[in-house]
Amino acid sequence: MRQLRIRQFAARTGLSDKASLRSIYSMTWPQLCTLITYCILGFTDVWVAGVLGTDVQASIGLITQCHVMLMIVCWSMDSGAIASVSQSLGANRIVRARRYVAATIWMMLCAALIQTFLGIAFQDAIIAGLGTPPSMHEAASVFLCAAMWALPGHYGMTVATALLRSSKSVMPALYVGILVCVLNVIGDFGFGLGLFGFPAFGPGGIAWSTTASAFIGAICLLSYLKHTGLWEPTISLPRRWLSVALRYLFSVSIPACGTSLLWNTGYLLIFMITAALPEHSVSALAGMTAGLRIESILFMPANAGNMTAAVLVGHALGRRDYQGAMRIALSIVLTLCTAMTAFGVIFWFFRDFFAELMSSDIETQRAIVSYLTYNILAIPFTVGTVTLAGVFNGAGASVYPMRAFFLSIWCVRLPVAAVLGLYFWGYEGVFFSMLISQMVQFSFVLWALLKCNWSRYSMRAKRA
Repeated sequence: MRQLRIRQFAARTGLSDKASLRSIYSMTWPQLCTLITYCILGFTDVWVAGVLGTDVQASIGLITQCHVMLMIVCWSMDSGAIASVSQSLGANRIVRARRYVAATIWMMLCAALIQTFLGIAFQDAIIAGLGTPPSMHEAASVFLCAAMWALPGHYGMTVATALLRSSKSVMPALYVGILVCVLNVIGDFGFGLGLFGFPAFGPGGIAWSTTASAFIGAICLLSYLKHTGLWEPTISLPRRWLSVALRYLFSVSIPACGTSLLWNTGYLLIFMITAALPEHSVSALAGMTAGLRIESILFMPANAGNMTAAVLVGHALGRRDYQGAMRIALSIVLTLCTAMTAFGVIFWFFRDFFAELMSSDIETQRAIVSYLTYNILAIPFTVGTVTLAGVFNGAGASVYPMRAFFLSIWCVRLPVAAVLGLYFWGYEGVFFSMLISQMVQFSFVLWALLKCNWSRYSMRAKRA
């Protein structure tokens, strides 16, 4: 009965269809809309924080990067889950897919709870270790505490969304994303600024609104995942199967974890370098925080393409359609790079507008414009890298993005940012390092796509 329900669910979501422009589009636009809802959510957080003060806005940026670091385990599990579940469904191995879903969810819950309790226990040490300026300590502590308690909710939302996406079911995440966005925006303006007749709690209102909305979203998505039959909490996980499955999951997840760790520790260190600048450090931090939010608008289609590529490549490799997997990779990369570069040209002329919208402080506005300048120039390289990372993750070849990120961030971005930022150009030098590193990054992943046998990492090739 369960398998029949899953097969019917698969038929409704187009699970058995071969990849085409129509299937790519039908998967990408709902994910793009979902990302837009999260972008509005994040944009609102930063805007409301900016109304409360530059220190509050800078604090939310610093703690957001810390929270991103804590999400690394979740994102790495996502990569393993998408590769295993999408390839299993592509091969029509329904029972195996359900087992991977159950194993992923239980690991996710354990990881989230462990990190939450450790984060609460070492909260003061984390604040000190981030090099937080004294003027930001109070707001940063509030945001960090709420971020720790929000981890299980964010883990649940992220993993459930990835597992549904692996079955080509992307609409539920959009509906839940809209709900979470509306709740969070109301909470930010209501409990953050005291509008709509609610009491004003300042930074605490922003922080705890995000926590509450994350838990509501996680409950909705996990409940729907159970309803589809893909997740059965009591499903048997035989020891022999589990030993083989965990080996494959970890073979994908560990390099993906390394990639996320390299990327996010790199960004965290960039924030720390910026905080240590001899001049305008707080304005530069606030400018980078706002710039990251604006930049996320630019790269939403690339992130949606990353997720679509991972699922479609995984399904193709599950069917042993290796040439089809390469066609999917190239078509998505070429389409997105062309479209997003054109959009970046238009966006270039609105840098000042968005800077003025995000902050009333003149120096912060200058930092936002500087950040956007270098990152708009990097659009074709960033979009290409993000999309190809999805291709490799869907194939289980997550080792290639890890190598690319190590080379570009730790060998290029951080040394250049430290030298140019601290001794020569200030925050201009920090932002310039991002452009150079993205060029190196894209060159590596493109070489890997065209010259390396990345399909050998799939479950079919490994007989996992």
